[in-house]
Amino acid sequence: MALSRRRLRQLWYMPLLTCAMALMLLRMLLMARLLDVPGFAAFSAGILVSTTFGMLACLGLQPMLLRDFSIQIVRRRERPGFVLLAQCVLVAVGCAVVGLAAAMAKMAAAGLPPSLFAVAVLHGLAQQVFLVATVESRSRGMPVRFAWQNFLRSLGVAGLGGLAATNGGSAFWVLTTESLVTLALAQWTLHRTFQSARLPASIVYRLALRRLPRVNWRSAGALLSVTVVSFVLINADRWIAAELLSVAQFAQYSFAWLVLMVAQSAQSVINAAVFPMLARRFGSHGRQAAFSLSVRASGAALVGGTVAAVMLGIVLDSVVVRWFAEYRAALEFLPLLLAAAVFRVADFWTSFLMVIGLEAPLLRLTVLSGAICSITWIAFVRPWSGGVIELVDVAALALALAATSYASAALASWRAVTRRASRSEERR
Repeated sequence: MALSRRRLRQLWYMPLLTCAMALMLLRMLLMARLLDVPGFAAFSAGILVSTTFGMLACLGLQPMLLRDFSIQIVRRRERPGFVLLAQCVLVAVGCAVVGLAAAMAKMAAAGLPPSLFAVAVLHGLAQQVFLVATVESRSRGMPVRFAWQNFLRSLGVAGLGGLAATNGGSAFWVLTTESLVTLALAQWTLHRTFQSARLPASIVYRLALRRLPRVNWRSAGALLSVTVVSFVLINADRWIAAELLSVAQFAQYSFAWLVLMVAQSAQSVINAAVFPMLARRFGSHGRQAAFSLSVRASGAALVGGTVAAVMLGIVLDSVVVRWFAEYRAALEFLPLLLAAAVFRVADFWTSFLMVIGLEAPLLRLTVLSGAICSITWIAFVRPWSGGVIELVDVAALALALAATSYASAALASWRAVTRRASRSEERR
């Protein structure tokens, strides 16, 4: 009966995360409504820089932490996990210092001035530290606690960020407000984590700094490479839009890209629970069991994502016409991005390959599939010919990259399991 009650309590995980994601979507819609078109374009470019900072993933230590902490908890060796968590925070801060130094050197990207570029880096740091701070709850298989952490952050970001925009704030002040809210919640979460573990934070950080040279940087580098390549494929269309389209066109594309942003957030949130489950399943039952879990998770996400995409398309068609008439052009290519969103939500194959230690083959496969897809797109669009790149062309690239990435990772996962099974039979 106790186990049954525990499972019933875990059912709060999905409603809470759904509310958190809905708040993040509401926050973007609020910005599109409260800021003018150039202001929303600047805000979207700042979010792009912020998510690009997250691509660094603490130089590969964050995915290593997410993978190893769950296994260490199962094996009752938690202290190295806390040290690695602190190392993630230290490396993230170091990366932010480099980014802020680049901003002081008048470096800019995505059309942002140095001041807005700097606050976008700070925004990325806040996001990174928050993700690291919540690894402990995810690794322990406590999705409800993780859901509450995300819900509180979404509530604070949407509420105070929206308040900043309502009071005439620019993209700069909105991003600053969101950064401070996220950093405060991350610090509170880290404090409670170290307190519950009965480990003084000062000692943990001291150990983390002293042991940084002894980190398995080769493994971290492999994980970082996978993260970087995956990020490039996920955000290539957005960077192309930011660099090649006009401000008005980029605002249109950023508005439609909200569905991909929500899809990526949904996948990240769901994968935050699935990834540790895969790691625990692999650690206790082996590769085949972890693969079976990936099949169920991906299949459920494909079906659920398709239904949600159709419903969301119908709703957005009415909402945009009524309340966001200035972004009406986005409806022309919205179906392409909705289809790409479904593939991205359902991609749990990458997590499976990382859990079983096939980062290098995954990296080669991701690079190859992305290169083939990009070369094909360039051959059709021919940007060197001097013609105008249409919004639908960029959206088509997003769909092609998402579908190709999903299919190639699924095939690689299947081959990894079947080859292992064949070798086992041969040994018998």
